[in-house]
Amino acid sequence: MCFWAIAAAAATRVPDASPLDSAAAGFKPYVLDQIARCLSATKNMRERIAAQDLAGAQQAWLAARGGWEGSEVITNEFFADLDRKIDAWPDAEKGFHAIEAKLFGAHDVRALPAAEELVNDLEDFDAQLRATKLTAQGLLNGSTKLAYEIGENKAEGGESPFSGNSLQEIRDNIASIAAAYARVFAPATKKRNAALAKTFTEDLGRMHALVSVASLQELDQAGLRTLSETLANDLVMIGRESGLERPGLGN
Repeated sequence: MCFWAIAAAAATRVPDASPLDSAAAGFKPYVLDQIARCLSATKNMRERIAAQDLAGAQQAWLAARGGWEGSEVITNEFFADLDRKIDAWPDAEKGFHAIEAKLFGAHDVRALPAAEELVNDLEDFDAQLRATKLTAQGLLNGSTKLAYEIGENKAEGGESPFSGNSLQEIRDNIASIAAAYARVFAPATKKRNAALAKTFTEDLGRMHALVSVASLQELDQAGLRTLSETLANDLVMIGRESGLERPGLGN
């Protein structure tokens, strides 16, 4: 399936994004909560590293990832530079994955400078998020890119192989897409195109079911890749129904 096959054939609609932008602004508390969870756990990780507590630092790293991955519908789209500092992978020199390689790969707790830098970057992220207006177009872009990335980049080796957390992170990503859709796009989509709303909900349910396996090794990677592309196409159509521009896969 070509990702843009449906989108290219779609007719242009007159934009009516103001109600959606209001809904997008109302989505900010959700992502602020995710980042607050992430930052609190990262500060705890820094403390555990300073105390030379490897097991405690590992558990705090895992806890921090839940909040970060649960906010990925906005991270790259709205804050690309900070996203690269905080979450670059697979060959990261700083951020979460540089620390992951130390704590889980080398079982080395000597990562305090990296942990302090990560806390500072997350505090900067939180401050910038508070000052940023979230838009429906930005959330559509971020959700579509994330849906596509799950199958294109995350399905095979996973984002966090040293910690074994990759499958949970995919689940957190899917939860963030579901939250953005439910809180911002669902009401208008159900009103304008009930069939499309039903299709998206069913495809999202299929993706939830697909990642409800015990390990990444049991994951149907080909199926996830196909389904993530399908979900991204659904989001393209949802944007069209809402009068938004076609989302790209940049950044």
